[in-house]
Amino acid sequence: MRGRSWDLRRCDNIDSTNLEAKRLLAGGAAAGLVVTARHQTAGRGRLGREWLDLPGKSLIVSMVLEDVEPFEAVMLVAVSARAAVVSLGGGGPRIKWPNDLVYGRRKVGGILSETCAEGLGRYVVVGLGMNVSYLPEELSLAAKLPPTSLLIEEGMILGTEELLQALLREVEARGSRDGNPLREEYHRHLAYLGKRVRVEHFTRHPEASPDAAGRAAEGGGPDFVEGVLAGVDELGNLLLRAEGETHRLIAGDLIPLP
Repeated sequence: MRGRSWDLRRCDNIDSTNLEAKRLLAGGAAAGLVVTARHQTAGRGRLGREWLDLPGKSLIVSMVLEDVEPFEAVMLVAVSARAAVVSLGGGGPRIKWPNDLVYGRRKVGGILSETCAEGLGRYVVVGLGMNVSYLPEELSLAAKLPPTSLLIEEGMILGTEELLQALLREVEARGSRDGNPLREEYHRHLAYLGKRVRVEHFTRHPEASPDAAGRAAEGGGPDFVEGVLAGVDELGNLLLRAEGETHRLIAGDLIPLP
């Protein structure tokens, strides 16, 4: 995105910034489109999960990128969101595979990328939702990975507008790099690296040899595998060391173990 002006569209209440970005693409918008909102009424995350927010307390933004693969777009926005917080004086969250931003076992944000073809163009719409100014009593803790906010974790009062501008600067600074520095930065800030984790509802890479947990899942047993998080490969597959082997997982819900 280096050298390109952002086409910034601001909304008050909207169903979903990703949906609005796709509508605008269908109407003639192009790469560089950015849709942001104070509040979403139908926000969603990966696998169609509901994503709720209180008006004005979250950074809600979707960007339209081109010449990028979906997971590369996730990496780009994840490392840029972390760097944006750091640039404003914070320590920054870590990145939980495949698409979350966390502090320890607490989730501060999530990313959703969707491929969209319009006319002769192929785009990726990548949305980010980040909890900015929530107080503890404003967050629901009924989740495997309870939510948190930048206010709680960083002890800083950040405005959503300054965070948005910092995010766009960081995305632009990385947008012209090739894949290796981006993957290295993503890997460097990966949460739970070298720690034992559980991956539930997982999908193993088709070229991987079945492991005991995988065979159990396919045979109706527990739909999870546990091991040590070894990293992420160039295609965005999770590398998990278990039972003396390194397994590649395409998708799944990662949960850190105590």
